[in-house]
Amino acid sequence: MMHSRGELLLMLDADGATKITDLEKLENQIHAVAREENSIRDPALKNVAFKIGDVQVSAFGSRAHLEEKALATRKWYRNFLMKGFHLVVLLAAGSGIRDTQCGFKMFTRAAARRLFTNVHLKRWCFDVELVFLCKRFNIPMLEISVNWSEIPGSKVSLLSIPNMLWELALMSAGYRTGMWKIHQA
Repeated sequence: MMHSRGELLLMLDADGATKITDLEKLENQIHAVAREENSIRDPALKNVAFKIGDVQVSAFGSRAHLEEKALATRKWYRNFLMKGFHLVVLLAAGSGIRDTQCGFKMFTRAAARRLFTNVHLKRWCFDVELVFLCKRFNIPMLEISVNWSEIPGSKVSLLSIPNMLWELALMSAGYRTGMWKIHQA
């Protein structure tokens, strides 16, 4: 993300669980919000062309609309773990995005630069940190339903859960104590 050149930057999981055709949904929503943000920032430029990459907006692909169906087909302990993780995320990062772990995200260049210069987590919960930072910087976050299919062998194992909890605790402590500095640039 830090070395990209585009105006809009897409991040997606390598397993192909999210269909690339949903790219347009994220792009359209970012364009709409960026136009609105630009006109709020400078009303005189409301009808003037602007560079979308200069406005800070983030879009998170979401599988939350599929949750009810998934709850019905998953084993009870997976549902319990999912709900527990959502609660811990809510406590660590606050509300805003229901599905932080979907690997289909898009950022304007300005948002990506600001967010990724501050990300400390590099593994499981960097997505949650992105939500936390968006809220901290008042970067608009969009949650957009995407088509998603489960890919065999592409699941989080039970052994990953302690690592996820550790990262969330580390993030919370790092920001609350000031050990993790936030770069404003």
